Amino acid sequence: MNIKLFNTMSRKLEDFKPLVPGKVGFYSCGPTVYHYTHIGNLRSFVLADLLKRMFIENGYDVYNVMNITDVGHLTSDDDDSGEDKMEKGAARENKSVWDVAKFYTDEFLRDSADLNLLEPSARPRATEYIKEQIDLVQKLVDLGYTYEIPGDGIYYDTSKFAAYGALTGGATSGIRAGARVEFNEAKRNPTDFALWKFSPTDKKRQMEWDSPWGVGFPGWHIECSAMSMALLGPHFDIHTGGVDLSRIHHANEIAQSEPITGAPWVKHWIHSEFLVDKSGDKMSKSSGEFLTLSVLKNRGYDPMAYRYMLLMGHYQSQLAFSWEGLAAAANGYKNMVRRVSEILSDAAPGVLDRAAFDSWHQKILGAVSDNLKTAEALVAVQELLKTPAVNAATKQELVQFIDRLLGLRLLEGAKELVARENIDIPDEIKALADERTAAKATRDWARADEIRAQIDAAGWSVVDTKDGVKIIKKA
Repeated sequence: MNIKLFNTMSRKLEDFKPLVPGKVGFYSCGPTVYHYTHIGNLRSFVLADLLKRMFIENGYDVYNVMNITDVGHLTSDDDDSGEDKMEKGAARENKSVWDVAKFYTDEFLRDSADLNLLEPSARPRATEYIKEQIDLVQKLVDLGYTYEIPGDGIYYDTSKFAAYGALTGGATSGIRAGARVEFNEAKRNPTDFALWKFSPTDKKRQMEWDSPWGVGFPGWHIECSAMSMALLGPHFDIHTGGVDLSRIHHANEIAQSEPITGAPWVKHWIHSEFLVDKSGDKMSKSSGEFLTLSVLKNRGYDPMAYRYMLLMGHYQSQLAFSWEGLAAAANGYKNMVRRVSEILSDAAPGVLDRAAFDSWHQKILGAVSDNLKTAEALVAVQELLKTPAVNAATKQELVQFIDRLLGLRLLEGAKELVARENIDIPDEIKALADERTAAKATRDWARADEIRAQIDAAGWSVVDTKDGVKIIKKA
């Protein structure tokens, strides 16, 4: 099937053509593990997961890499100043940097499992690739792309790279001295960035290494170039990340990579837009209070409801988060699971209809293969589940494919629902359900709602279906 993806570099929709036929390699910027991952960050990781699933369903051999940043990410990305975020996290929690990194890596992996993200082919940690980062910096030094700021570090001279900033349309796009941070007067150009930072002389860092230029630690940007080249080679198909990374981090990755690898380093750049709040501000950790997947779970939401919410939007458009929107997504997801459970309970499922299977398979996979139009795919799934023209056996096979493609665990949820429906229902709950039905028949909606609340408080749910009322034990 023809795959179309929007390329941030060319700013247009392109037919995807891999560097090696039948294979695709891509790199995704992973989390900086100094704190919990907020739900806005998770959007870019769901994008990477969706890409992998889409390529697999299209028959590609996929090798994807997602890093763990556990050193070198400074609190001010614009001018390479401030504390290392890992060291700052350690100070905040009175722990070692290594303990902080392990704790928040484990938390991220838990979130990944809850969101049903496929395990990447490789998950390198920046601290495991220090040698490769030093070697890359040395190559740039030898090529004449760097200079040293005494007492500070080794910097990349962006004036030496003519195509700097091409990813976002301009050499210094969005980066102006004094616009967000105080300009480091020792830098030759406002856009120059640190490749290697020197450790302070008045204290010892928890994470520091010897290098040809002195004891220190890598800049944030160099790690992704070093790890991607080590694991994917000097050229690869796709690089993904949040749109906030395109202006500085990815621009810097390109600048430090292409003098060594030759242009183009990456064939295709894909960025997910922000998750924003009602005011339109992007969600971030800067306030100290932010929404995590655990917060959503503690409020009773299945992580699949959040994944469903993300898929109902398009990765290139900002998505406004609200509790009302999440509740609507949760209801939509539950309804889809309900319909799948009805398919599983069909007493006469029939046999696989190959023509119908192929038609719906093409329709749903085609939507996702066309620049990841997941909302369109979900509409098609809803149509499929409702149509009586496709028998249960064919629908079951299609649901397995849909779960592989969209990762929504529909079949798993439906099986759990069927199991809860088969639990013996106490007589008093049945009696309340009958009373509710009678109240609805007389349009006594207040009494019907009162009875529903009683049933709910007892640990059961009543669901009105086309076949009548179902009573289900709560999970």
